[in-house]
Amino acid sequence: MKGILEEMDEQITKQRDKGRFRLLGKWSTTIDSLFGPIEIVHNYYWDRTANRCVFLLDQYAAFDGEEGLTPLLQETAMELAITGPSYRQAARTLETLLGYSVLSHEGIRQQMLGQSSFQKRQS
Repeated sequence: MKGILEEMDEQITKQRDKGRFRLLGKWSTTIDSLFGPIEIVHNYYWDRTANRCVFLLDQYAAFDGEEGLTPLLQETAMELAITGPSYRQAARTLETLLGYSVLSHEGIRQQMLGQSSFQKRQS
């Protein structure tokens, strides 16, 4: 998975809009996934249009790098919370499945509150 993500990042670097995105350097980050923690080194850029730093790999993969969780892991945590008896049980189940603590029960709750689809179901 690490190799695939880093190769994707290199392809994005080659194909980016060089007028808009100026390559600043590389950044190391750890992503929690269903495969376990994955440490990758990926490029970050200055977006001249938005006047801010961005990670194009994160945007391409629909990944919120600040959260540090893959979308599949987020969905799995939320599904366990919806179908299970509690957020605590969902957190314990994830830890059992993955072999390490990924999200606390409060982290899962915050993920749920941040999802508009979940909020619509509650209405």
